[in-house]
Amino acid sequence: MAKKVRLSGRLTRVSDDQIHRMAEIVANYIPDQTLMEQTIRSHLAEAGTIRLAYHDDIITGFSIASRYTMQTPFYPRPTAVIYQRMLYLDPAWIYLGAGFKLLGASMRDLFGWLWPLRRLVAICRTQNPVVARIMGLYDLSYPRFGERIPAEVRRFAEGLLPMLGARALDENFCLVGTLDRFEGADYTDIWNRYLHRRNNAYESLMLHSAFAQQGDRIINSGALVLMVGYARPTRFLRYLLH
Repeated sequence: MAKKVRLSGRLTRVSDDQIHRMAEIVANYIPDQTLMEQTIRSHLAEAGTIRLAYHDDIITGFSIASRYTMQTPFYPRPTAVIYQRMLYLDPAWIYLGAGFKLLGASMRDLFGWLWPLRRLVAICRTQNPVVARIMGLYDLSYPRFGERIPAEVRRFAEGLLPMLGARALDENFCLVGTLDRFEGADYTDIWNRYLHRRNNAYESLMLHSAFAQQGDRIINSGALVLMVGYARPTRFLRYLLH
């Protein structure tokens, strides 16, 4: 029988025990439980919506997101923007559709049921090639492996640095100052167990930005990669028909 998750309603706060479990999930990918609890609390303080995913009353994933309206390089007028602050799944649930359910619920919370009919910009920080692939579903998404980032997109991204908690944005769209303590850490085991899915452009993107290959080892760069996507109205119409 296929495993199923249920989603919480839209939350405004979570308990200390729930935060501890959320941090346990993130620590599979960024192994520092204390730091992850602190990070989650900081994002919760700015959250526009919080969603939890459960299986048999155990938290298996979560989404923390915020909504903004700002001028972007994709459209002449100010545009609705979702900042997906955190979206993490227990490793056992990565490829079973729970992430799309959490993302869709967050979109509904922030933009209403007709969100697929809206012009939207999305931003997130990640080291996960699966997340990069999801951003690739937008009409436009940056960065893309082997492609130059337009100057106007870089200027937009640099203007987000205070909100994203980074000191700078490097040439690979890595947010300098976000994971400094992990710079140089051997991530070979984490990559092979949780992040590597198939050899494609999204994995190549992460292996040349969030990570570096040294022989048969995968080394953490010490930075999250900024992903920016733009969707025209009806791009995600299939969500309304699901």
